[in-house]
Amino acid sequence: MKANNVYFVILCGGSGTRLWPLSRKDRPKQLLPFLDNKSLLEQTIDRITPIARDKKNIGIITTQEQHSLIPQVIREKVGITLTEPTGRNTGPAILYSCFEIKKMNPNSVVVFLPADHFIPETEKFCSYLEKAINYATITNKIVTLGLMPTFPAIGYGYIQAATSTQVKAGIPYKVANFHEKPTREKALEYIRRGDMFWNLGMFAGKAKNFIEEYHKHDQEIFSRVSNYVKTKTGYEHVPSISIDFAIMEKSENVSIIPCDFEWNDVGNLDLFLHIQQQHCCRKKEKIINIDGKNNIAKTNKKLISFIGVDNLCVIEDGDVIVVSKRSEIERVKEILPVLKAEKIDKLL
Repeated sequence: MKANNVYFVILCGGSGTRLWPLSRKDRPKQLLPFLDNKSLLEQTIDRITPIARDKKNIGIITTQEQHSLIPQVIREKVGITLTEPTGRNTGPAILYSCFEIKKMNPNSVVVFLPADHFIPETEKFCSYLEKAINYATITNKIVTLGLMPTFPAIGYGYIQAATSTQVKAGIPYKVANFHEKPTREKALEYIRRGDMFWNLGMFAGKAKNFIEEYHKHDQEIFSRVSNYVKTKTGYEHVPSISIDFAIMEKSENVSIIPCDFEWNDVGNLDLFLHIQQQHCCRKKEKIINIDGKNNIAKTNKKLISFIGVDNLCVIEDGDVIVVSKRSEIERVKEILPVLKAEKIDKLL
């Protein structure tokens, strides 16, 4: 596959409700300064630039609401910006991207990547991604990367490889099944099996092959997105659905490449702050623990003192303070409907 036929599209329309109050409508999580004053989106672009070779082959897809929020420094690093009128999840976003890129290049292979993942092992990651691109090119398969699980995670979906032999990293296998986020008991079973991998939401395939799978497995999404591409109307009627539900769980044409690079889905405040503390060279937050341990905080230059308490997360951001058990911090998203109901929209 010629390098100029490979396109990289970064999915960056998420709202980041689990990172509120750091993430808000006017500063979604993928645009927040993360490490070295770079956002997760900018880090994602930098990560794949060496294998993309030319910025004209790097794109982002976002929503109309977030389009104007993307800083100029990021715009200058990409050659393609696609905009959905409204966010409809990864299923429609990926199909819309494939239609648009296929118009640019009928022979295109498209790689889809989330904007909010933290992957410090860049070279190792890119080597696996290139394997996925090459396999998608020669087989017409849609290829997904799956991470070899290092603990029984209950917050991730899993992908099962169709094999009875010991799997090897970097070798493609046919996908047997996609599995939703498991119970702890199921996760323990999955990690023992050896054929189950974390679903990273990363995909590579020829644009025409993606389109064919939508046509075969989700006629409603296909027809509505196709109509929007032709008429630029009706996108609000496209169902909101993930690509997993739309085609991946139904297709017989999906392969998985097991991987073993360091990875984090920066999906909540606890992980966001923990990674910053581990990898940031700048001065740490001012925290004092007295008879307390495993506490974490983010403040506006204030000293935080924990006395006799463990495992707490404290966030101060402008006009908001959040205090939570670290194990419960994902529930911060439950605050947003309350703010909407009480019409405190300025805090969203």
